[in-house]
Amino acid sequence: MGLTPALLLAHAKLLRSDPAADATLAAQPGKISLWFSERPEPKFTVVQLLDSSGAAIVLGQPSLDAKAMEISLDVPPNLPSGKYTVSWRTAAADGHASSGRFAFTLSLPPKSEPTVAPPVASPADTAVVHRIRPRANAVVVQNEPSAVSSALRWAELVSLLAIIGAIVLRLVVLPRAGWPPELIADAGDRARALAQGASVLLLCTTLYRAAGQAQMMAGAPSGFLEAIGSLVRDTRWGQGWSIGAAGVIAIIIGLFAARRGTGGWTIAALGAVLVSLGQALTGHAASNSRVALAVATDVVHVLGAGAWLGGLLVVVLSALPATRRLGKAESISRGRGLVRSYHSAAVESVALVVISAVVAAWLRLHALSDLWTTPYGNMLLRKLFFVVVVLLFGLYHWRRVVNVEWVDDTRTRFRRSAIVELLAGAIVVAFTALLISTALPT
Repeated sequence: MGLTPALLLAHAKLLRSDPAADATLAAQPGKISLWFSERPEPKFTVVQLLDSSGAAIVLGQPSLDAKAMEISLDVPPNLPSGKYTVSWRTAAADGHASSGRFAFTLSLPPKSEPTVAPPVASPADTAVVHRIRPRANAVVVQNEPSAVSSALRWAELVSLLAIIGAIVLRLVVLPRAGWPPELIADAGDRARALAQGASVLLLCTTLYRAAGQAQMMAGAPSGFLEAIGSLVRDTRWGQGWSIGAAGVIAIIIGLFAARRGTGGWTIAALGAVLVSLGQALTGHAASNSRVALAVATDVVHVLGAGAWLGGLLVVVLSALPATRRLGKAESISRGRGLVRSYHSAAVESVALVVISAVVAAWLRLHALSDLWTTPYGNMLLRKLFFVVVVLLFGLYHWRRVVNVEWVDDTRTRFRRSAIVELLAGAIVVAFTALLISTALPT
């Protein structure tokens, strides 16, 4: 892990400290105080005081002043003169970790020199401390997300969008398509099977996120279930995650019950809303000063994207294949009705996505120049490029598929262009996964 002179890609940034970095003190500090750009979670916060040899000195339990976004810890008395390093790690409500360290010097008058050595942390009191060479004001930055974690976050988003798309297809698109009940039932069963597979993937990635976050907790219990319980009880991130986890369970139950009727689809729809809410409460929106608006915007954005891109995925993989068993003329007619119904729902969904995206950008960016001067803005610009590509495919479908009479090869042309559109959409989702782990402009 490299050392840099400033915090890069961190989330809860250290604004100032007492003692200050590089300060020289003539009197022993009574406590160490750290002020952050976002409200830190005490359960995700670890602060160590290291002497010049790298040994950890026992500090008091961290206390939080939520209004001031300050974490403070009591310092034991009778510290000798010398150079000390404060090493810290924390995370805010979005769960993204940041860490660093800074040094200060204690220079006491000769008569104030203590004769008793300060208490040194035992293995039971603190985690193992590696011997380090202190560097004043050297800030350690949390490693960027690994390719595996980014891929899993992408898979989580794709599975959620597919589930939302299946729900919208069954509850909105198919009833508007003018299909007979038996054809609706066949397409609904195909969509439900696809959504069930996606729900298994969503459950696995949801548990993986919780397991990774639980490892960050200070003094986390050794057992997985005990650690998850502490995460949910004691952190805002864990409480937001629990809402999403409840949504996953509701989706699984709803899809199982959907075999008997549309009531199960309604339960699954409620679960999808809860999962979207959980995603917002464990992301950037949770740390926004306008948290209610930010969370609502993120929920609308995910639901709209699911109805748009997820809906297209389910149309191509589940609904259109249901027309193959029909005669040629009827297959063409039913396919056209399906695509027209989906396009109507997609236009409404795109409107929600665009409006929520504008609001989210307004909440997250301080100035238009942030788009090309910050890592978050650069990532957002790349995502917007592929969003435009997807929209152009939608325009193509409107002109060449929706508003024309279907012939023998129309469905084939639509399926081919829809697959390319979905590939571009997958890239959009990949940039979304990266944006979730990228620090907002400051």
